[in-house]
Amino acid sequence: MFFEDLEAFLEGCSALVLAGVGNRLRRDDAAGAMVLRKLKGKVPAGVMMIDCGAVPENFSLEFKKAKPSHIVFFDAVDMGKEPGSYALIREGALATCSMSTHKQSVKVLFRVLREGLPGVRIALIGLQPKTTEFGSGLSRPVGRGLNLMAGEVAKAIGRSLCEDN
Repeated sequence: MFFEDLEAFLEGCSALVLAGVGNRLRRDDAAGAMVLRKLKGKVPAGVMMIDCGAVPENFSLEFKKAKPSHIVFFDAVDMGKEPGSYALIREGALATCSMSTHKQSVKVLFRVLREGLPGVRIALIGLQPKTTEFGSGLSRPVGRGLNLMAGEVAKAIGRSLCEDN
């Protein structure tokens, strides 16, 4: 289901930005930023990747300069599921999710991007954390989920961009 949802979201993609969001000092909250490392070299060269750290709103100018047709954010999101599970969350559904420490900044950023990039399609891939306590390293279930999700994301991006170009 995730793979099909992501492929449907990427339909018509001509320029893609992947953005990792996460605080590396809060265990599983770092998962969003760590996804980009997993995807490096596994997605087409034209895909722009931005590691936003814990302050995605500071990168709005970079997003606007890239002029993407699609933006996919990655972040740890409390969805009330098993740790390590992941889901594609469309922009309109964000209000129903209890997001991690970046809740307001991501919503504000989406609004700013929507104003500066009319027509851009924005989605968030949320990865259910086990813990966001201070510390380093992902929990085991989140590490496994991140690896599985990164594989599906790379495959969907490869298929979508290759079919459209």
